[in-house]
Amino acid sequence: MNSRFVAVKLLLPFLALLSVAQESPAPEQESPVTTLHANTRLVVLDVVVTDKKGAPIRDLSQSDFMVLEDGKEQSISSFEPPDEHRPVTIENDSADENTLPQGGSPKIGAAPLTILVFDSMNTKIMDQAFARFEIKKFLVAHGPRLSEPTALMAVEENRLELLHDYTRDAKALEAALQQHRAELPSRLLSGMGFSDIYSATDPVEASERFADTIGALREIATANTQFAGRKNVIWIGPGFPSLDHVNVPPAAKSRLYIWGRETMDLISQARLVVYTLNPRGLEVYPDEVLSPMTNELAFESIASLTGGRIFRGLNDLDSQIESGIEDGEAYYAIGYYPSNRNWDGTFRRVRVLMRNSNVTARTRAGYYGDEQTAPTYQQLDTLLSRAVINPLPYHALAVQATAKVSGSQNQTASLTVEVDASGLHWQNEPGDKYKSEITIAAAGFSAKGKVVAQNVKELEVLVDDTKYALLLKHGMVVNLAMALPPTAVRMRVVARDSTNGNMGTADLTPTGEQFH
Repeated sequence: MNSRFVAVKLLLPFLALLSVAQESPAPEQESPVTTLHANTRLVVLDVVVTDKKGAPIRDLSQSDFMVLEDGKEQSISSFEPPDEHRPVTIENDSADENTLPQGGSPKIGAAPLTILVFDSMNTKIMDQAFARFEIKKFLVAHGPRLSEPTALMAVEENRLELLHDYTRDAKALEAALQQHRAELPSRLLSGMGFSDIYSATDPVEASERFADTIGALREIATANTQFAGRKNVIWIGPGFPSLDHVNVPPAAKSRLYIWGRETMDLISQARLVVYTLNPRGLEVYPDEVLSPMTNELAFESIASLTGGRIFRGLNDLDSQIESGIEDGEAYYAIGYYPSNRNWDGTFRRVRVLMRNSNVTARTRAGYYGDEQTAPTYQQLDTLLSRAVINPLPYHALAVQATAKVSGSQNQTASLTVEVDASGLHWQNEPGDKYKSEITIAAAGFSAKGKVVAQNVKELEVLVDDTKYALLLKHGMVVNLAMALPPTAVRMRVVARDSTNGNMGTADLTPTGEQFH
């Protein structure tokens, strides 16, 4: 059996995607948790159409598309071509060249974002050097202003690191890449032993790196759910390590299954589309490398399942990055209400067919038809905890923070947190009052990323018209204190709207200044 087919078949049960739920209208925000009714469920597909040469096509109409779910044609209820998505507002980055036509139906798409991920954990040092060179080559060729907001991240030995948040400034991204120190992939090399071949990795060690790489995808997805529309993840690395599922320990296999499906649920909600770029370039594979099952192929199957593309066996990595971005910029947002209302949790395969047989459409492989229920308070608190430990920033709420650190061994960080009150949900109360509920969580981290200090403050703010107007104009200031041991090398503050779950973060140095 073909190894790529086996890999995809193995991953499909837990890497298939959930549909993206319809955005809740304003009246739904009146209750503490949003209720999503099954009979109003909207499945949103981000679709890229290419010609026979692989070039994206941007000028099609709704009548050119046909959507099938489990082989049955669906009625398209929403359609947006690439040039009609609403702009995305990124802090400190103007999107004023993105314009939208006046009038029309509510938008289900948004101008795409790009996330460049440099996977150093799974990449040998020489391949890392080539990848760095090609990323810089791409930035120089497409600068000084990139076509869309782009973030740069690195998957390290033990964590995901944000090198630079979203920006169109190519020189800023280039500088961030230059400042990022090269790291020897010791876990990869120890798993290889003396073979020096990617696919000959020890399965136990490989499963651990598999889980850590999946964890990086989880963090990227969770931090980007707040942005509407499609995010194109350009993953630069040779893929997950070799992983023969037969030899993986049962405990690790169970963990990967659970994490895999949950991660792809998050990826679906965040509308991430993965493009895998292999920095090894052209290779001659010895016979012993052609094993019947490699996790490298399983990693690449994520691209197909999300509607992305696989780039491998080429030396022009900068051109591959460009192709992935151009591909992701030309997406159509298509929405439909499934005719099958039996939410039994089974996987539903989705296909988009074109009336013109000379063009090809790509989208996600499908979704699980789970009945959608309101999240519990425990689940909402889990999301808050993830935001605290996630190295990536959250932008759904605008947050600024500073801290005054006093003491020597027994230090105290006195935090001042400013939240943009206009981004909070305010509920009308009797007597011309306005109420908002907010949670502020603070944590200190050691050099190894361990939480060494924490504090949480929950507030219910009830104000009159005058105070409400002042808060909207000047922002809301919250103070809290946290014991800070000398081992803390950074702090993070998370502000969460307890009604709609929107979150914003601020990261601080150990002396209290904000960065990122």
